[in-house]
Amino acid sequence: MAEGPRDVTDEIRRRVGILEVISTHVTLRRAGRSYKGLCPFHSEKTPSFTVDPERGFFYCFGCRAGGDVFDFVMRIGGLSFSEARRELAERAGVRLEQTPAEDQRAGERERLLRAVAEAAGFFRAQLGGDAGKRARDYLAARGVATPVVEAFGLGYAPAGWDHLLRALRARGYEGAVLEQAGVVVARPGGDGYYDALRDRVIFPIRDLQGRPIAFGGRALDDATPKYLNSRETPLFTKGKTLYALDAARAAIRETGEAVVVEGYMDAVSCHQFGVRNAVASLGTALTLDQVLLLKRFASRAVLIYDADAAGVDAAERGMEIFDQGGLAVRIAVLPGQADPDSFLRARGTEAFGQVLAQARPAFEFRLAVATSRHDPDTVEGKVGIVDELGQLIIMAPDLVKQSEYVRLLAGRLSVPESAVRNQLARVSRTRERAPRLLPGDGVRVAADDTARTEAEHQLLHLLIADVSVREDLWNNLDLGLFREPGHRELAEALLASPSFEDDPGRLRERLRDETVISLLSRFLIAEPPVGDHRRIAGLCLRRIRQSELQARVQELLGQLGDASRAKDQARVEALQNELQVVYRELKVSV
Repeated sequence: MAEGPRDVTDEIRRRVGILEVISTHVTLRRAGRSYKGLCPFHSEKTPSFTVDPERGFFYCFGCRAGGDVFDFVMRIGGLSFSEARRELAERAGVRLEQTPAEDQRAGERERLLRAVAEAAGFFRAQLGGDAGKRARDYLAARGVATPVVEAFGLGYAPAGWDHLLRALRARGYEGAVLEQAGVVVARPGGDGYYDALRDRVIFPIRDLQGRPIAFGGRALDDATPKYLNSRETPLFTKGKTLYALDAARAAIRETGEAVVVEGYMDAVSCHQFGVRNAVASLGTALTLDQVLLLKRFASRAVLIYDADAAGVDAAERGMEIFDQGGLAVRIAVLPGQADPDSFLRARGTEAFGQVLAQARPAFEFRLAVATSRHDPDTVEGKVGIVDELGQLIIMAPDLVKQSEYVRLLAGRLSVPESAVRNQLARVSRTRERAPRLLPGDGVRVAADDTARTEAEHQLLHLLIADVSVREDLWNNLDLGLFREPGHRELAEALLASPSFEDDPGRLRERLRDETVISLLSRFLIAEPPVGDHRRIAGLCLRRIRQSELQARVQELLGQLGDASRAKDQARVEALQNELQVVYRELKVSV
């Protein structure tokens, strides 16, 4: 009887030691029960990358990358889980049994990859032939050097309706397969197919293994749109792909930073001029999936936009996406109507490097934009600036960042920080958000907000590190205790275990989010809090309960203020009674 997927995964873990795999990429030295080395995922001079061979996990205390042996192979090679599993199975000598459906899907994917690779070869050949002269002239006029053309596999899709179709059919590819690969389009009514890209310079879009999976085409005439991407296919999802990441990832890992531009030519020019950590968002607005993909290789990023209104709007949207993805970002604005391609050709690498060096942190950029829209020397302008930035500050991911934003804003407007906080409280109420005290207005609540997160963090660490704590709390552990989404996902995975003691590998398999997997790795490798673990866990639970009660107090106070302004006396009395009950509970919990 064939082993199931989980049995095979466990067998691979038993046969392939994580130390053996990682040692081929990182020089490791023993440090107690663990091993340490320089992290392969970001640039560092002091080792913060730790491997625990006993538990089978790695964690970097610098960039927070973590996971098991499968996660390491996925990160280092840019592979999917199934690809990493296949690679490790071959290394371990484990035979992977696949269902007929899995065999069929794998076969279909390989067939599509071959079809797209054949199309890429056809486009390259056309660029070098007689039909490609206009495309070659265009690239020469744009200053694209021949080695760069070859490195990026640039090509030309000839004018006409079916040149690619006929060429690939002659090599045995059916129209239906080519249509599924996104290189041809079905004619209306099912009467054959025609080429998806025609009379365009071709930019192959590659996966992390450097395999072509789709194409971008730049028109050589007045056709619209000027740039056109392949449609989405089983190989290609536009919002989950970054152009040139396969070429840039080594430089991104080396520098720790990615330069993000908008278009194909911008990325190609960056690489030609030595900015080899540049990627492009395929000419569309950035997505969270693209940021999370970039986060696998970079610890920070610089967004490059032009100075027009569209560029500023795109920068503001991009910052929000990077904030959601938890990747630090700065904004660089090119002067005038320049884009990275034209700027590099006109001014060169050194001037472009100066623009990158002057990139502003996200909040400073937003503040500069707001002061360009409102006069900071007038009362109305100051209010407008605070109102514009209010939601950004209120939604800041941590209180340290929030407090720093308040300080910067107050300093720029030459007003007391308390005035900024008071205005932000009004912004919060007008947007129908529960009033939340900012640093300085109610330090106790703000501090408890931080204490709540830390309490959740410590409690999870103890639950994973100490089986006695799990035994004590197993039946009374409520997922509602964990407000942080990552903490909740990890707690849910822990509670799904059939017993108090759980294999870390099995626990890892229940997790999907990379950040949560890294958090598990940290808890497995870092030393737990010193002291009586059961007592510390009890204190954590008490802090969480206090935080919930204090949040309820703030909510009720906000509602009480609204009821008072509305002169709803019955509502006021009801809220006052409820407040007294919560205050009593809060007093008992302290």
